Formats: sequence, C-alpha cells, structure tokens
Amino acid sequence: MFASSIKLVSFDVWDTLLSVRAFYQDIAIELSKILGEQPTVLEDKIMEGYRRVRAIRRAGGFSDSEIVPAALQLVADFLGTEPGTIERAILNAEKNGRPENYMLNGVLETVSRIREFGLKVTVVGNVVFWPGNLNKVLLEKAGLARFIDEQFYADEVGISKPKPEIFAKALSRFKVEPCEAVHVGDSLFEDLAGAVLAQMKAVLIDKNVKSVVKFSSWDAYIIPEIKMLEQVIRNWEKH
Repeated sequence: MFASSIKLVSFDVWDTLLSVRAFYQDIAIELSKILGEQPTVLEDKIMEGYRRVRAIRRAGGFSDSEIVPAALQLVADFLGTEPGTIERAILNAEKNGRPENYMLNGVLETVSRIREFGLKVTVVGNVVFWPGNLNKVLLEKAGLARFIDEQFYADEVGISKPKPEIFAKALSRFKVEPCEAVHVGDSLFEDLAGAVLAQMKAVLIDKNVKSVVKFSSWDAYIIPEIKMLEQVIRNWEKH
C-alpha cells in the first residue's frame, strides 16, 4: 500500500497499454479481404497515414470533436478508397482480433498492482481512426478494463492531449489535485508535455533509455518499460 501523496494514475492507451502496430496488422488483414491488396503493403500505408494524422493533429489541423471522421477521410484518400471501407475493416478487426495479444509486456501486472495499492486508475487518450468507445471494447476484451475506474477520450470530452483540460476531467471526476496524480504515456508531446502543463507528475515510456531517468526541472521520469512504473511511484512516495 502506498502512502497518500499519490492518489491517481492515468494511462495513455496505444503503445502504453496496447500495441498500435499489432492492431493495425489486424486492420490490414481485414482491409486486404476487401481491397485485394497484400496485408503488409496496407499495413505500411496505414502506419504512414497514422503518422501524417498525428502530425496534423499536433499542428492543430483537426477539431478535437471531429478528428475521427477527418482522419478517416485523410487515410482513405491516401489508400485510394472510401472512409466507410476503412471503418468496416476496423470494426472487423475488433470483432475477429484477439486484443489480449495487443497487450504490451508487463502491462497487466503493473496496472493490477496499482489498483491493489488502492490508487484510482484512469485512461486519458486521444483518438485517430476510431472512437474512444472502441478502445473501451478492446481494453475489456484484453482483460484490462476491470482494473480501470474510468476512461476519458478526446472525441467524448471534446479536448485532445496535450491540452491540460482533458487531464483536468479525470482529476475533477475523482476530486484529486494535480500534484496527487501521475500520467503515464509514450508520447513526449501528448503525454509528458500534457501532464506537465496540467501540473501533474509524469512518466514517459521510451524503450531507447536503459534505466530510470529523472528530469531535473520537471516532476517527471523516463522509464524504458512499464513494469518500472512501480519503482518510480515509490521514489515519489519517499520525498
């Protein structure tokens, strides 16, 4: 059991809890059945479309509440098909895929342990090609939803990370002060910067680092894998 200085831990979804590449592989398989192209070719195109959409979103090129249809149109144009075709492939991937295989190493153990410590667990996530509701279904099928108290997605609240207002939604819901909360994610811009702007503690997951790194100017750490999160939280509890 942790002391009371930290009361809530929020997580990003993709490449923090679940592998976005693994889900895109399943989407590419379903899309290949419709378009008749090789899944590997489609997967590369989807990933490129994903990178383009994220770049546009970071530049403020999408309305927070309209990002899903706008992103679907962009990737559909890139693939030379219709948004409805992409959407159908995504829904088929959700139906036929095995989300437990999307879960990243150490996630189940880490998230379940945090709940055992008596901390609130939330998800604060952006969306791209599908609504936040589909993430909820995937987390449920993966066996993670039972450890999550509530989920907050950009399309549902009308605000995207790194804007501090989306983090404030989770804090307000559980009456937690920013200094009592930690946000964990893989994006320097959306997750780390967003949490810092919200005056929360922050943990960035970056597999390129070899050990725990403490920021000197921010109340934040970088860790190479999620299973080191417990160590970081214990470091905060010591101070």
